[in-house]
Amino acid sequence: METYRVKLQLNGSFITPFQADTIFGGLCWAVRHSEGEDSIRAMLEDFRCGRPWFVLSNAYPGDLLPKPLLKVKRLKPETRDGQLLQAREGKRLKKINYLTLEEFRNLVSGRSGTIESKEKPVFQVASLHNQVNRVCGSTVEGGQLFEQLENYINPLYNYLSVYIKLKDPGLREWLLGLFRLLGQIGLGKRKSTGKGSFTVISMEKYDMFEDVTEPNAYLSLSNFIPAPGDPIDGNYKIFVKYGKLGEEYALSEIPYKRPLLMLLAGSVFWVNNEVKPFYGLMIENIAPAHPEVLQYALAFSVPVRWEG
Repeated sequence: METYRVKLQLNGSFITPFQADTIFGGLCWAVRHSEGEDSIRAMLEDFRCGRPWFVLSNAYPGDLLPKPLLKVKRLKPETRDGQLLQAREGKRLKKINYLTLEEFRNLVSGRSGTIESKEKPVFQVASLHNQVNRVCGSTVEGGQLFEQLENYINPLYNYLSVYIKLKDPGLREWLLGLFRLLGQIGLGKRKSTGKGSFTVISMEKYDMFEDVTEPNAYLSLSNFIPAPGDPIDGNYKIFVKYGKLGEEYALSEIPYKRPLLMLLAGSVFWVNNEVKPFYGLMIENIAPAHPEVLQYALAFSVPVRWEG
């Protein structure tokens, strides 16, 4: 599989995080609306059978990448001042969620290097909205204010990066067109008001993950669920995904998906052989109202040299 990077210039704020499964869902709806039912069914059948046309990462601010969940062994300081210094450094590092490309490559290549503190790449702003009566087109009597948290990208990072592995390079233009269509529609909550809309800056080949020598582990750039037979020995964090159906399916009697336990991007697992292009699987029977719906849970794998 060839690796590409898509740069997305946001047109404003967004509410729903740009995670791999959310992006995949948006692309699926773009296929259905632009090419019809037969096209999306053919694509999803290949994904279901372990033959994905493409593998997605989460979206990351600028050139930043997730901090790998690697445990680094350190010698215990002999003095109290040394212990306090090490504790402060550990506390500082714990707060860092993103790394520069150089810091990331040092860690996944088994090299030592410093990790600098960074400005927060994504910040939240609470905005007040008034509930509108859809019948009369005005606010309800007495007014019902509610607070909405919106995400903004720090201007230092300017754009979002989504990394993609393509099964066939011939799919590049097709997928680029889908991203452009998705940018016009918007992604996630309140996209009808312009939230989550973006412009595609570029889609270029990206080979920064290919120079790790003698990898013995992999790191995922996307949230995922291991498939039967995938490596299970590693460092990882879990979270519960509460998904919701989109577009026409959002009007279903039950618009919510079943809660799903997923592994967080940045998780690292040992491997006994060559690192595969992807791990994980597609989850079936995730939506009670629509059994045909699939949940994207593939891991965008990056080779790692895990030392000790």
